[in-house]
Amino acid sequence: MQYPKGKIMAIVQSFRQGHHLIQPGHDVQGFFNQVCASLSTRRANLVMVCHAIGSLPPFLQALEQVADISGILVKPKSAQTDILRRISRYHRTEILSREICESPFKTQELLDGMTGGRETILVDIGGYFCKVPAWKQQGFLQNIVGIVEDTENGHQRYQKSDLAGMPVVSVARSATKQLEDWWVGRAIVFSAERQLRHIGETFHAKKITVLGFGKIGFSIADTLLRHGYDVSIFDTDPCKRVLAKCLNYAIPERDRAISGADVIFSATGNRALSLADLNRKSRPTFVFSATSADDEFDIDFSTATKTYGEFWQFPRRDDRMTDFFANRGNAINFIDGGEIGRYAHMVQSAIAHGIDAILCGEYALGAISELSQTRERLISSAYISEFEQDRN
Repeated sequence: MQYPKGKIMAIVQSFRQGHHLIQPGHDVQGFFNQVCASLSTRRANLVMVCHAIGSLPPFLQALEQVADISGILVKPKSAQTDILRRISRYHRTEILSREICESPFKTQELLDGMTGGRETILVDIGGYFCKVPAWKQQGFLQNIVGIVEDTENGHQRYQKSDLAGMPVVSVARSATKQLEDWWVGRAIVFSAERQLRHIGETFHAKKITVLGFGKIGFSIADTLLRHGYDVSIFDTDPCKRVLAKCLNYAIPERDRAISGADVIFSATGNRALSLADLNRKSRPTFVFSATSADDEFDIDFSTATKTYGEFWQFPRRDDRMTDFFANRGNAINFIDGGEIGRYAHMVQSAIAHGIDAILCGEYALGAISELSQTRERLISSAYISEFEQDRN
C-alpha cells in the first residue's frame, strides 16, 4: 500500500509532535493496566521530576489510576516544547534547577506550593532531592514521606547522603533499568554519529575513548566496537577496567586515554572531564555526554559558542585548536528525543512499583532499598503478555 505524499507528511508530523504517544496504542495501555492492577489499593500523592518527552504522557495517564499528581518538575535539558505544553494543561508544571534544591527554604516553598502540605512521595531523576532526608530531620519538609530514584547518578548521590528516617527506593539497579540503559547507550551512539555526519565527519579512522564503563558506558563501547571502531576505556574502578580488557578493549591510563582521543564519550555522572584535560591534548576533540553537562563536566559552558550543527566550541588557551561539545555538553541522545520505546515504559512501571513499595512498607530505613524480585517479575510478565505474546 502506498500513501500519498501529503498523508506521509501528516504521519511524520504527528510523530514529531508526540500524538502517537499522547494516545498510546492498545498494547501500551494494556501493559500499564496490568502493572497498575498488580499494585496495592493504597493511593499516593506525588511530586515528580520528569523528562518532558513523548513517553511521559501515557505514564502520567497510567499513574493517575493509582496516585494523585500534585506537580511535575521538568528537567530543563530534556523539555520538548509540545510535550511541556500538553502536560501543563493537566498538572502544575515547573522547570527544575539544582539551585532551588540546594536550599531547604526554596525546596520547602516549591513543594508546599504544589502539595498544600499533603503527605507526598517524591519521584526523582538524578538526586535533586538527596538532601531532603537530612532537612526533614532539621524540621523542614515534614510532609515528605518517601523518595523513589530513577538513575545511577541519583542513586550514588543518595548513597552519600544522610537518609536518616526517610524511605528511599531506587530502581537504578533494577533489571528493567539495565535494559533501558543498554538502549540508551545505543541511542547515544546513534545521535553522536548523526551529528558528526551533519558536519561531514564520521567515526572512521578516529580514536575513541569512553570514560566510564558502567551500564551506559558499557553499551556505548559495545555499540562502537560492533561497528569496528577503535575504542579505549577508562574507569576509576580497576575491576571495570579489567573487565574491559577481558572484552578486548584498550585500557590506557586516564591521561593517555584522554590525550590520545579524537572522540570522547563521557558516561560517568561525576564531572569526569575539565578544560585543563583538553588543554594538554595535541589534537582537537569531539565530546559527547551521556547526561547533563553540570553532572558530567567540570566546565563553565557560559563561555562556549555554537559553531556547526549542534556543536559548541571551546578555543584552547593558545587559540590554535578548538574542542567541540555536542549539545552544549548535555546528553546527546535528547537531541533526537531521548526515546527508547517500550523499555522506557518498563522503567516507568518500576517507578510505580517503587512508589507502591513505600506505601506497603517494603523498605529499610537509613539505607537505599530496591525492588523485590517479585515486583521485577510482575513487570516483565506484563511486558511479555502485552508486547510479545502475539509475536511468539
